[in-house]
Amino acid sequence: MARQILRLKEANVFLESIHKDLVLSIRNGFGDWLKIREYVNTFEGGPVNYKSRTKAGIIHDHIEKYVRTTFEGKEGIVVDDFKGVFGINLQDELFIRFKKMDKEYSVRSYPTSQHSKYMKQSQIEGFPEKPTLLFAGYIPDRSWSNIKGVYVACWIGNVLEWVDEFGKYSTEQTVIDFDADNKDVFKEIEKRIKLKGGKKGDTKTGTDNE
Repeated sequence: MARQILRLKEANVFLESIHKDLVLSIRNGFGDWLKIREYVNTFEGGPVNYKSRTKAGIIHDHIEKYVRTTFEGKEGIVVDDFKGVFGINLQDELFIRFKKMDKEYSVRSYPTSQHSKYMKQSQIEGFPEKPTLLFAGYIPDRSWSNIKGVYVACWIGNVLEWVDEFGKYSTEQTVIDFDADNKDVFKEIEKRIKLKGGKKGDTKTGTDNE
């Protein structure tokens, strides 16, 4: 069974129903990290210099807490661990997992076969077969004291098909098709964004929860 890939406009039909609660879950998870950091910094010996993967892991676990509290038991939504990956299956149309993102909306993960298949929108044992596979996440500022935005991104391999920044802007990939005989004529324009330097989403290292 081929996995369906919903375009941004199509995906938003389903995302709109969870938009507010999804953003709140991610922001609350990040807010918990700030409280933990503030408390730990009162310990004897001074502030703790947490590594980025540790910060991301803490935030991920707290996002999971809020997502489970908010969405478990709601009609059309399955919240669970799928082959070790926490996520939600939204009406069997979208599967969303949660990750820290960089400025290019790329994510960090161990370069496992499962992660590679997820990035490529391939079938994965133990995952629902139909939904488009997405990442929902946040981009922290340099000091990890605030987040620049909350995003949902759709990747196919090393190509960012679309990204939605809740409440601000959205963009889709651009495909420019020239007429075979008249290259001055644009037949179709969509938006395309490609990462620089290869399969960035597949090769970064870090924790799977980052």
